[in-house]
Amino acid sequence: MEIVRRADSLEATAAFGRQLSGLLRPGDIIAIEGDLGAGKTTLVRSIVGGLGLDAGLVSSPTFVVANEYPGSESAPPVVHVDAYRLSGSDELDTIGWDRILTDDSIVLIEWPSRIASALPAEHATVRLVAVAETSRRIELDLPASWTERAGLLRLAQPPESRPATECPITGETVPGDRPTWPFANEQARLADLYRWMHGSYTITREIKDADLEQGE
Repeated sequence: MEIVRRADSLEATAAFGRQLSGLLRPGDIIAIEGDLGAGKTTLVRSIVGGLGLDAGLVSSPTFVVANEYPGSESAPPVVHVDAYRLSGSDELDTIGWDRILTDDSIVLIEWPSRIASALPAEHATVRLVAVAETSRRIELDLPASWTERAGLLRLAQPPESRPATECPITGETVPGDRPTWPFANEQARLADLYRWMHGSYTITREIKDADLEQGE
């Protein structure tokens, strides 16, 4: 599944990253593509912050290849890989790649094309394409298995086109332009993530297109 969004400022790119964080689950891998200066590390920082973790810890791990950011009671840890200086997948042994793939971290990878052969088939890809000095076209390719996840509609619809909805946690009416939509606030969004992490949600039937059109 592909989602394309336009971000006309660095703040809009960061807002998309926070929205994306609401879709993520332990074990997810996201390849982040883009030229130098496209905003890859900014996107990582916003995803980490959106998970409720310390975004201030995020820096480009170009010289150490990978940074690990501790998780919390409501969010898994994040591993941030920068493959820019790697010449191939065989160099991943130095960062314990096999261990990273088998734990419950969320893995965010800059310059993924340099280690493409090591990426599992089940991963998402974000492409940041510059269209102006601070504007980006964001292209998000998701595995088919992710289409059943709560929060997908929030990513697919820009804020100006989203309908008001009812927060699945608090029951409060949430306007379409609220940054945490479809959740009433950040606490409700994290509560929803906690439920997914601990298996409180189950899918009992195949997801239909109409489900995505109607929202949560």
